[in-house]
Amino acid sequence: MPEFALPEFTRSLRALALPTSASTEDDGAFAPLLQARQLAHKAQSMEAQVAAFDAARLERAWRALQMTIARSRYQRSAADRRALHAELEQLAAPLWSALAAMGAAGEAAKQSRADARRPAWERWVKTVHAVFHAADDWWFAARAHLVRAEAREAERARRRPLWRRALGGAS
Repeated sequence: MPEFALPEFTRSLRALALPTSASTEDDGAFAPLLQARQLAHKAQSMEAQVAAFDAARLERAWRALQMTIARSRYQRSAADRRALHAELEQLAAPLWSALAAMGAAGEAAKQSRADARRPAWERWVKTVHAVFHAADDWWFAARAHLVRAEAREAERARRRPLWRRALGGAS
């Protein structure tokens, strides 16, 4: 039996249950959190729960996902790839802040005195909830941005001269 029982975090992930959420990008957006939640629910101590939600690891995973998305969307154009990556990074600013707060609260919880463990753990749990909300908000914004970018790219491709479209050349 774990020292402190974790609440259910995934209910706040609205984008996880979208009927249009069938892409690997959608799966990847929440994979770091879902893996952390699974590890934390198996943990037997508060320290192990906090370690499961390692802020640095989660941030690395999301930054790698952003690069993967940019690379897959713009395989030929480094400038477009960099621009998309920068836009996804900017949209994730609240997520990075939530992760930093969770990391600090986790450290405080791990170093708390025995008589202050429960309140410190509860503060940490609130920051974990905030990360789930921030991740959900980020992915909603990122998906909307990606859909708009696809539409712009399709329009740009449609406007290319016929000879460029036939030869597969860039605009």
